[in-house]
Amino acid sequence: MTVKTLTERLLANWPAKIVCLALALLLFMFYRMSTLQERFFSVPLEVETNGDIVPASAFPRMVKIGLRGDNESIYPIIDSDVVAVLDLTRFTKEGEYRVAIQTKLKGTAVDVSPLEVSVDPVEVNLRVEHRVVKKLSVTPSFKGYPEAGFEFSGYALNPTTVEISGPRSAVEKLNDLATEQIELSGRNASFNGTVSVLNASPLISASGGGKIEYSVTINQKTLVRNFGAVPFYFENLDPSLSVETDVPSGDLQLKGSESDLAELALPENSLTVLCENVTEPGVYSLPVQVIVPERFEVLSSSPGQVQLTVRRKAP
Repeated sequence: MTVKTLTERLLANWPAKIVCLALALLLFMFYRMSTLQERFFSVPLEVETNGDIVPASAFPRMVKIGLRGDNESIYPIIDSDVVAVLDLTRFTKEGEYRVAIQTKLKGTAVDVSPLEVSVDPVEVNLRVEHRVVKKLSVTPSFKGYPEAGFEFSGYALNPTTVEISGPRSAVEKLNDLATEQIELSGRNASFNGTVSVLNASPLISASGGGKIEYSVTINQKTLVRNFGAVPFYFENLDPSLSVETDVPSGDLQLKGSESDLAELALPENSLTVLCENVTEPGVYSLPVQVIVPERFEVLSSSPGQVQLTVRRKAP
């Protein structure tokens, strides 16, 4: 067979042959598409900004990623190697925009073929505003009450101010920040810990991750209790002598914890008159000493001194 004859045969009915070839290619493609597998998972939506323009309205934090390809190719892909991005770097003015969500491949997703990547939603409607930075004071929030007999006495925060940043309209509304509630219920001693500031808007970020260290002081409740008609105790008095005083008894005012004061029974030597130097009958003026447990604070006592008339006992 000559070359001319072969060429004539190849070109004979060429329109029909081209149609058959095209149909064959389409059938192959349809078959290949029908054998591809699909896989779906969710990834965080990352936001890229120019540092000045930031999101000012809600947007989805997670998006759905679809992969289509050969089974042995798409399932080894790690979810984190498919990145969904909301690119705001081109915007320079505040306003409402429709922004397409882009996907970027890395690591195990690079050079995989065949591979089709889809994202849901495809785009978002978003308002953007200028980024504003502001420093705000932090106020702690407390819940409950300490154990009976104890009281909340104070607190300290570190830091006492937090720097926030975010879209202009959201930041300008804030004048201070409150913390999450710190539980006081059942506490009977001072304690410390870490708490977060309350942030109503996910569009606002706080320095230090919004974490605040705190210390709370819990003390026993203190009361003041008055004791009247407290008898005098004459210490080291010669047993052959007897005494008479110008006042029959004294008074005490003590400060201490609520529970300790409620249970206190004064010792007999609470108001002590030292008599070791009283050796003969006569009239003496001696100081009165207050002797009570160290856990109590003496606010006042009277009299400060007492006049004694000393006589010798009858034989």
